[in-house]
Amino acid sequence: MKSISRKISKTRLLFIILSILCMVVIFFFSSENSTESSQTSGRFVKILLGHIFPDFTESSAARQRELIHTTQFIVRKLAHFTIYTTLGLLLSMAMGRRKFLSRQTLLALTAGTVYAVSDELHQSLIPGRSCELRDVMIDTGGVLTGIIISMVLFFIAKKIRKRRNKRTSPDNKKRAHS
Repeated sequence: MKSISRKISKTRLLFIILSILCMVVIFFFSSENSTESSQTSGRFVKILLGHIFPDFTESSAARQRELIHTTQFIVRKLAHFTIYTTLGLLLSMAMGRRKFLSRQTLLALTAGTVYAVSDELHQSLIPGRSCELRDVMIDTGGVLTGIIISMVLFFIAKKIRKRRNKRTSPDNKKRAHS
């Protein structure tokens, strides 16, 4: 009987490890209490607003707070979507080449969604954080987007391999020498 390591290619093993690392990063961000989490996204938002609105620092304190609050919500939801898109891409790549509608695709989507639910439950245990269905939906949408991106990458790689194989096939070499 073959060992598990022989059944899993080095590339797939790499994507499994990267998927786990992505989950660890998500876990650590989710472990921040509400104040720490707001500070993390707040620093980024202030830099972003400074680039979008050159006069941001000259605006009134009330206007700055309003812009920060609105932008921070959007940035936080985009962060959810982006990190789960990354997770979906990594989980999908770990499943290897396959058709879109396959058991492996469903497994990648299920794993990402279950992790999103567990992440929200984890957040509910952190002071000032909550468990929100909206975030699970955003996260699951990100996982699905990552899976779709991986399938597009698989499709492109397949087309490139086919083209390369056509150019190097023995029939083409005979025609080129004729």
